[in-house]
Amino acid sequence: MAERLLILGSSARAAAFSALRAGLRPGCIDLFADRDLQNHCPVQRLSGRYPHSFLDHLDAAPPGPWMYTGGLENWPRLVRRMADRRMLWGNSAVTLRRARDPEYVTELLQAADMSVPALRRSSERGDAARHWLCKPRKGAGGSGIRFADEETFEESSAYCQEYIEGRPCSLLYVGDGQQARLLGMTWQFVGVSFLHAGPFRYCGSIGPVDPDVVRRPSLHALGDALTRACGLCGLFGVDGVLREGVFWPVEINPRYTASVEVLEHATGLPALTHHARVFVHGTLPPPAPPAAIEKYVGKAIQFARADLVFPAEGPWMAELRSPSAIVDLQTFADIPAAGEHIETGRPILTFFACAGSPSACEDALRRIAADLDRWLFER
Repeated sequence: MAERLLILGSSARAAAFSALRAGLRPGCIDLFADRDLQNHCPVQRLSGRYPHSFLDHLDAAPPGPWMYTGGLENWPRLVRRMADRRMLWGNSAVTLRRARDPEYVTELLQAADMSVPALRRSSERGDAARHWLCKPRKGAGGSGIRFADEETFEESSAYCQEYIEGRPCSLLYVGDGQQARLLGMTWQFVGVSFLHAGPFRYCGSIGPVDPDVVRRPSLHALGDALTRACGLCGLFGVDGVLREGVFWPVEINPRYTASVEVLEHATGLPALTHHARVFVHGTLPPPAPPAAIEKYVGKAIQFARADLVFPAEGPWMAELRSPSAIVDLQTFADIPAAGEHIETGRPILTFFACAGSPSACEDALRRIAADLDRWLFER
């Protein structure tokens, strides 16, 4: 019988679908309990205060290991308490503290002679030749990031990082605490207007990207260095900016990332199989030979341009009435309940497209976004 896996986080849907594709039996607790997730596996909407109420739900869930998705990497003490109660398929509290410490990661990469954005202290004047970002230490998905060329900030809750001009992208790895395998690379949508996302907000991905677009550093050396220094295990991501062939890492996401399902649908990547293998057998998958790119998959998150009561009917209903097979690319996902109130600037739902090139994929996503705008805000 397939192994049960409890998935916790702000949104569990993508990881749950990956788990199903890996032959696991996921159960989920998150902030939304979206309708398409309910069609495929047991899900409970978190009751009580986020994220601390996860601890209350842990003991009542069916037996089996657990993993976390976005947001919980910022709560290492809570992760440690939950890992004391149930086997964790994910990074420990010690690893989270290292991987989410920008000073530690910056010093590590500088010592390895790898490109990395500079940091500055609140008391220091910014270099006139550079722009700076103020970033929350407990941020997720780009929320709360702002330009801060001359601002002061409280260093216990935020840090100041050099702004690197270039194309946002993300690397996906699986690690065993000592070394890592690069699983794929994607372009990222960050703060784009056609999705009504706020500045610096993550709002989608397109992939795969041929990693040979990166001339330096060696992406394999980068993954190994981060894995050894932080003790990273299982799936993790590195967000960055590509500028003139140089990858500048800006943040480590030490857990399942939003780009995983894009690479799964585009390349057949068995991501959760690789993740489980690390915790069950303690081994990495064998290196995979480079494969020709046959198709590109795009994922986009539509944000609310105004306050919205989610309607009972819309183009997403086809997915709810006849759910796609879990191995097939759905058109819509993360579908809220009818009547749910969604405030301006908050995510509404996710949608996907597949095409023969990244530009054609983005064009298809733009068309779907425009259709959604008309349906949601112009009727």
